[in-house]
Amino acid sequence: MKNRLWIFLTIAGVLAMFCLGLFLGYLTEELTYDQIANYHAKIPAVSVDLSAGVPAHAGRSIGILHEGDYPGMSDDPVTAEGAAPGRAALDALRGQKYTRLLPFSRPAAGGVALREVSGCSAWFIAYWDGKHLWLPGERDGQWRGCLPSDPDKLDEMLNSIQNK
Repeated sequence: MKNRLWIFLTIAGVLAMFCLGLFLGYLTEELTYDQIANYHAKIPAVSVDLSAGVPAHAGRSIGILHEGDYPGMSDDPVTAEGAAPGRAALDALRGQKYTRLLPFSRPAAGGVALREVSGCSAWFIAYWDGKHLWLPGERDGQWRGCLPSDPDKLDEMLNSIQNK
């Protein structure tokens, strides 16, 4: 009887260590912005109340505009100068490596909401709370947190973009 219990506990211990190793590997894997971004789950942006579509109340918003596009009801296309802040924000996000956060983490309020605008449609693609980058989930609409490799540099770059 003791021999069977010892075998069962050994197998359970090895299985637990294997699962813990997989979980830690998942959390510590370094990913690029393009790997973690999910453009299939577009959360509609509300132009009046930015907190409606982002995980916390945003202090300001950066619009990702595309050169030559006609956003909203505009009769004039977006110029290269008008699209530059959005390009700079995407370049800042792409210049980092990211690791995943534990699922029970929550975003802080007062951050920067990044929303992509194309024609009459707008959707949130990310939220920066000053420490973590939050991205919309694939299917459930939940926001997933990521830790950038250099949060201070990313914070400085996003706060320097003057597109409110």
